[in-house]
Amino acid sequence: MAEIFLNFEASPSSQAEIPVVKHRPCIEVAVPVPVKRTFLYEVPEGLLARTRVGNRVLVPFKNREITGYVLKKDAINNEMDLKTIVDVLDEEPFFNEQMIPFFKWLSHYYRYPVGQVIKSSLPGGINSRTYRAASLTDSGLAILNSRHLKTEDKEILSWISGNQGKTLPWPVQKVYPFQKKGWLVVQECKNKKQTGPLVRRFVKPETGVDFDSVIAGNFGLLKTGNETHLLKTVFASKAMLLSEVRHAFSSGARLVKKWEKKGVLKVFEGEVYRNPAGEIISAPALPQELNSQQKNALNYLRGCLDSKTFSSCLLFGVTGSGKTEVYYQAVKHAISLGRRAILMVPEIALAVYMEGLFRSRMGDRIAIYHSGLSRGERYDQWMRMVRGQVDLVIGARSALFSPLSDLGLIIVDEEHDSAYKQETKPRYQARDAAVVRAKMENAVVVLGSGTPSIQSFQNTVTGRYKLILMPDRIEMRPLPVVEVVDMRSGDNARSKSEMISRKLMNAVEENLKAGNQTLLFLNRRGFHRVYICRSCGQVIHCPNCDVALVYHLKEDRLFCHYCGFSTGPKSKCTYCGREGLRAYGFGTEKLESELKEIFPYARIARMDTDSTRKKGRALQILKRFSEQDIDILIGTQMITKGYDFPEVTLVGVIAADMSLSFPDFRAGERTFQVLSQIAGRAGRGRKKGKVVIQTFNPDHYAVRSATAHSYQSFFREEIKLRNQLSYPPFSYLASLMLYGADKEKTAQTAVNLNQGIRMILGEWQKAGEMILILGPAEASISKLKGKHRWQILIKSHSISLLQKLMTRIEDFSKDLLRGTDVQLVLDVDPYQMA
Repeated sequence: MAEIFLNFEASPSSQAEIPVVKHRPCIEVAVPVPVKRTFLYEVPEGLLARTRVGNRVLVPFKNREITGYVLKKDAINNEMDLKTIVDVLDEEPFFNEQMIPFFKWLSHYYRYPVGQVIKSSLPGGINSRTYRAASLTDSGLAILNSRHLKTEDKEILSWISGNQGKTLPWPVQKVYPFQKKGWLVVQECKNKKQTGPLVRRFVKPETGVDFDSVIAGNFGLLKTGNETHLLKTVFASKAMLLSEVRHAFSSGARLVKKWEKKGVLKVFEGEVYRNPAGEIISAPALPQELNSQQKNALNYLRGCLDSKTFSSCLLFGVTGSGKTEVYYQAVKHAISLGRRAILMVPEIALAVYMEGLFRSRMGDRIAIYHSGLSRGERYDQWMRMVRGQVDLVIGARSALFSPLSDLGLIIVDEEHDSAYKQETKPRYQARDAAVVRAKMENAVVVLGSGTPSIQSFQNTVTGRYKLILMPDRIEMRPLPVVEVVDMRSGDNARSKSEMISRKLMNAVEENLKAGNQTLLFLNRRGFHRVYICRSCGQVIHCPNCDVALVYHLKEDRLFCHYCGFSTGPKSKCTYCGREGLRAYGFGTEKLESELKEIFPYARIARMDTDSTRKKGRALQILKRFSEQDIDILIGTQMITKGYDFPEVTLVGVIAADMSLSFPDFRAGERTFQVLSQIAGRAGRGRKKGKVVIQTFNPDHYAVRSATAHSYQSFFREEIKLRNQLSYPPFSYLASLMLYGADKEKTAQTAVNLNQGIRMILGEWQKAGEMILILGPAEASISKLKGKHRWQILIKSHSISLLQKLMTRIEDFSKDLLRGTDVQLVLDVDPYQMA
């Protein structure tokens, strides 16, 4: 009995009489497996009332049972027998019906099965995981103890003998031959779900019992004052955690059991909410009154919200112009209309920061949602949204999937940030997807930035987005003065530090003496960047990736920032065997170390991925900086986001042109954005700000435009180049990345794939001329996590034509890749070109 594909087409009817078949209730189900179709299943009478759109259901699929998601109820099938669902797993849906077209669009546009899209959007750990294990039979044990086995076969059987019930570490096809010989049995096992509601035991007064009747002795004598106090506390609280009763009263457990037997108290189990809300980093200063540009922006957004129709806006406000207050007022207005809102930010630390600001003014009907929460916290936040207990969700890109009904407003703050592009499956762009979801739900979408992406600003030029300008800082405060230090100049003598110029060093010293705060930006982690052999000139590389290992002083180890490989410091070259390795380069860890030596009296901290791995650590650093317990904060791109610290009067950029060397057509855009954003952290209070930028490319248009605070001049130069080279926004891109353990086989597969694509385009004639193929070429990072990488880039002037080509590539590549041990990853609208 087979599952029925939704695109199943019955064969033409014959002339014979068709028997009448009784209609049976069916549902459309998406399953989280790598198939793009959805399936129809029959629902037994006993489960029909519990089956709703958005529920998870347990369904038979091929030779196993898996979790599926109900996309449609009351589908009718009267032609073939269907498989029947086994169970309904939820009492309430995990998502609403309005989100299903959005899931299907994501699946189609980003080339990922809809069931897997849904699974990735839901809180992790709610599904049971299936895996394959094996156990030896008596014959298998006998053959293992004999001497008639090959070495490899003996290793496999020995492992299974000692790890029965555990996940097989090999492809199941490798052990099936042993099963055919009767040596072992392969089993399908299921793990328990890893998260769900947190259940605790409570105690409460029994229904119909009042405290006065207990005091009057109707249920027996009260022997001690402690007993009276316990009962009074429980009756006053209505329901109290049993653990709290035990903690508060020395004989609490015994007394609860006593009065439960008398029918006075009742012990029961209930859900406990895990509250992940962050601290409020600093109490926000409420504006006396919105300024004219804030009023104009807000009035336009209110008009859009009142119309209850889709509209898309780009809020282009310079750093410090008061965009956050406009966001707050727009959210408040949406809620007043009975609608709900999502506020997305690019970083988890910024999400915690913003949640604290909004919660201080809006109360507890706010949820925070991001990957930094525990599975249990994510589950609780999700269920609050499902149950309508939340008006505003604040989070990183995953907040886009918040199951809010009556969604009226989506805000994408710092919309230019590349963190909105997910680099693992499904590879979606949250900013662009936010526009699509808003359109589907007749909501307003606001993209906010002080340095808009080229695509978003071009959309205002073509009329797709409404441009809302906020060109001035609050209270007409001036933008910071920017000084550029040309690091090529011989006159630029350095003192005390190999990283910091004399001009920047003097500025830091003066700022410390004035009692102000300093931000220093260096987008490189670690202490030394490379170890080079002075004999043969080779750099010490990661054995799994085509990148240099980075030395970290705290751990005293060399690390790969891509795959996590680490090793102790080397004394001998792994290539020539000679001693004399030398460390070069620098990162945030070395900068911190040097500054602590130069300014031993200063309070210095570092904020990067290494220093904020522990949960809550980023919030602690930001809180200390906000309370002026830190004089100098060193950081990577994490510190360039939309934080507001009024006492920061100096910003130093250690290596401004680092991102210009990336093999990426967006390199100039990213450089301009990061320089403008970090410069915007200076002078946001009443004191004037200053920025010192160190660069080896002071004449590059991205550096010049950032120095002049001129987005317009940068846009003119950049859009001209994009047009000439036919890059977005003048074309659509797709990246085809091939991964394989064998270098030659991967390269040959890339060549074969390229030939197949060109044959397809040759068949399309004129339509094929609208598509340009670049490659195949070895990726700039040619090896990553043990896999060799080759890339093909596709440009198209038509998104529908590009999607049509992607479908053809997916179809013919299945045969092409079979038996090659090479994987193909398709990425529509790629952001990481390396």
